[in-house]
Amino acid sequence: MPMDAIDYEDIRQLLARYNLAIDLGDADGWVACFTPEGVFECTGVPEDSPFGGRHEGAEALRAYAVRHFGVAKGRARHWNWNLAIDGDSATATMQCYMLNLSAGAPGTIKGSTGIYRDQLAKVDGHWLFTQRHVRVDPQPS
Repeated sequence: MPMDAIDYEDIRQLLARYNLAIDLGDADGWVACFTPEGVFECTGVPEDSPFGGRHEGAEALRAYAVRHFGVAKGRARHWNWNLAIDGDSATATMQCYMLNLSAGAPGTIKGSTGIYRDQLAKVDGHWLFTQRHVRVDPQPS
């Protein structure tokens, strides 16, 4: 069965919950955006970056969210847009842009961009990420 308008809106709401949870330090809320065996992967960052790597399963996802907030200290702000969603009523893929801003010293904002490539599944009536991969764009030198 094809996706309907509610499916698309539910996926947009999933993105909002995901972004708010990781930015505001709600590790359990962020993990709840994934299936229990869900995967988050971030590439394109320096090898020693605390934001990079592959994190699979609820325990690894929770540890990542806690580390992310510990480093970002609540200053991160994530946005997604230009959502390209394809699928049916059970599974979907999505690509979208990522903008991440971080406030530093007063008046100082740093940012990064990238592209998410996602796989989603509808579980018990709710859309969740099964895999979420963000490739952060190279920083200008």
